[in-house]
Amino acid sequence: MRTLTAEDYYFLEKGEHERLHEILGAHIQYHNERPCGTTFRVWAPNAKSIQVIGAFNNWEEGNYMHRLQSGLWELYIPHVEDYYEYKYLVEHQNGNKVAKADPFAFWSEVRPHTASRVYNLEGYNWQDENWLTTRAEKNFQQEPMMVYELHLGSWKTKGEELYYKYSEIVDELIEYVQEHGFTHVELLPIMEHPLDASWGYQVTGYYSTTSRYGEPKDLMYFIDRCHQAGIGVLLDWVPVHFCKDSHGLYMFDGTPQFEYDQEHDRENYQWGTANFNLHKPEVRSFLLSNVRYWLEKFHFDGIRVDAVSYLIYWHGNDQGAVNNGAVDFMKRVNYMVHEHFKGALMIAEDSSSYGKVTTPLDKGGLGFDLKWNLGWMNDTLKYMGRKAIHRQYHTGEITFSMFYNYSEQFILPLSHDEVVHGKRTIVEKMSGNYEEQFRQARAYYAWMFAHPGKKLSFMGNEFGHLREWHEYRELDWLLLKYPTHIGFQNFFKNLGSYYHKTPAFWQWDYHFRGFEWLMIRGEQNVFGFQRRTTRAEEHRIVLTNFSDHEFNGPMGVPNVKGYTEVFHSYREMENGVLQTPKTYTVKPDPCDNYRQRIDVTIPPFTTIYLQPQL
Repeated sequence: MRTLTAEDYYFLEKGEHERLHEILGAHIQYHNERPCGTTFRVWAPNAKSIQVIGAFNNWEEGNYMHRLQSGLWELYIPHVEDYYEYKYLVEHQNGNKVAKADPFAFWSEVRPHTASRVYNLEGYNWQDENWLTTRAEKNFQQEPMMVYELHLGSWKTKGEELYYKYSEIVDELIEYVQEHGFTHVELLPIMEHPLDASWGYQVTGYYSTTSRYGEPKDLMYFIDRCHQAGIGVLLDWVPVHFCKDSHGLYMFDGTPQFEYDQEHDRENYQWGTANFNLHKPEVRSFLLSNVRYWLEKFHFDGIRVDAVSYLIYWHGNDQGAVNNGAVDFMKRVNYMVHEHFKGALMIAEDSSSYGKVTTPLDKGGLGFDLKWNLGWMNDTLKYMGRKAIHRQYHTGEITFSMFYNYSEQFILPLSHDEVVHGKRTIVEKMSGNYEEQFRQARAYYAWMFAHPGKKLSFMGNEFGHLREWHEYRELDWLLLKYPTHIGFQNFFKNLGSYYHKTPAFWQWDYHFRGFEWLMIRGEQNVFGFQRRTTRAEEHRIVLTNFSDHEFNGPMGVPNVKGYTEVFHSYREMENGVLQTPKTYTVKPDPCDNYRQRIDVTIPPFTTIYLQPQL
């Protein structure tokens, strides 16, 4: 741990410190290159006294910290080294004493225990230089992007509450992710949290890699191996609120330290948590440093920011007042990330209609790179849940997304939130009988992958998981013994492969020239559009029939010789190639807005891709 400087105090109090993790927390000290003890520092401006207690002194009192300026406290304890457990015994002004975990601890005890652990983060030998160099040179807007959203504790397990370590599961995960065409994995929050059922969204240790899956260096190895295999790793981050467990951040020094002073601002009644005071400079420094910590120390490739609407609005909805202090803070975070971590992505999970979320800062926006398109998700899943005969009255649930598509840079999410709490799985959301549900799910996914926007899918969706996700049970891999699920998984692999090799599906996701409606037959639940790119031979026509009846009819098309089927959501493919594809001859008859047409046949609940013959 380095010594404190005047600049440290200045930037802490200004809310601009980006490296608090280097000066606060528990840091091992060395003499003649050998560990000799640990220096502890913590921020607790209104504490009466603070003691360091731990396994090294049988959790007894007596190691009092020294008060510094700006609300900081410090103590050096000899002979305390790696893995030692400790807490801060914080005395409030009224004399009450509460044992608190270190807000800057790098590692913690395995739940249900709550102590922090001394841990040396240095010394890992990274092997991902080529990945980071390439990442900095890429333009994600014009690249394919498929994100596999992952809860590490329930993808696969060793048994009840027996988790695989980061280092144990990474090779199998890499192979699986590559087989399905995913470019990134997105980890549900892996910061330390006391309750498994919170999925990591109620945090006690913002700098602590959860002990469920191993040591911090195990996580480094996990990310390093992913990078060497060409897979990016995104982190789910929760800067809005934190849980109120007694050993955590809540009322840390006996007063609202990390949270707002006023109860109606402080209490997040929806989640039973406390909201961060994003106006307080020291709290801003705490979270600003936290983002830098994960990107710098662990080489994450981006941050998915949870519940952005609760950052923008005081109470999380468009009817409330804008929280200008929180908005300003988020702009500061995005500026830092883009300035220092080239190619890293900032992704907003935002359910509000607040404008310019993905507009650059210098153009008046919030500065995010991507925004979850929750409107597309809600509308299309609602449509697919309706009986086919009723869908004709709800065409807008399919078409409306293109009215606002270019207002933001969207990613299309079918996330964990859509397969829990009675919402049913993606397949079960489809109307109809068992066979029809799977057929519609295929058509729906093929529609999704052709629709403008990057893609995100939660684990299990790719093989038609039937049981709602639970954090305490691994996925039902036994389903892959059954032909329906094997077929669905093979379909998903082929879809991912085709997506990657088709620039029309990703090169112009955010340019109006990349998409054109060709046919909207709402009364028949049939849709057709064209995805375009810089080369005419790479254009693709997408035809979807969301009806339970076959569609036969004309569709106006651009002036080419003809079209060939290259993907079919319900016909099997071999090595990603459609066998015995059907061809369509262009006829010189006006139709819709074109002077020529093709006569198309689309089976029920089917999506088809056509390639032009020039």
